[in-house]
Amino acid sequence: MTFLEQNPLLIEAINSSSLLSDGQQQILKILIQFDVGIPISQIMALTNLSKQTIHFNIKKLMERQYVMREKEMVYIYKANRDKIFEIIERYNQTKKVSH
Repeated sequence: MTFLEQNPLLIEAINSSSLLSDGQQQILKILIQFDVGIPISQIMALTNLSKQTIHFNIKKLMERQYVMREKEMVYIYKANRDKIFEIIERYNQTKKVSH
């Protein structure tokens, strides 16, 4: 079961996050679907983002610890579950306050 399947509100939480740019949101939504992580080439194939945009956004997501990178034959990128939980918590708190 993927992280996304365990947290059905995750896409909605990512989409409503004002802390993430559109490109960062797109990349996170791809990464949460792959528990084992994926290389940049797959991210490029799954989005309409340019290579430069993907590299820039991945770098920013890594600096903010939303994304982790591991070296296999190539670099593999994964969503950092602990940091993603923060997005879900913020979303749930915002929903509570707005109601």
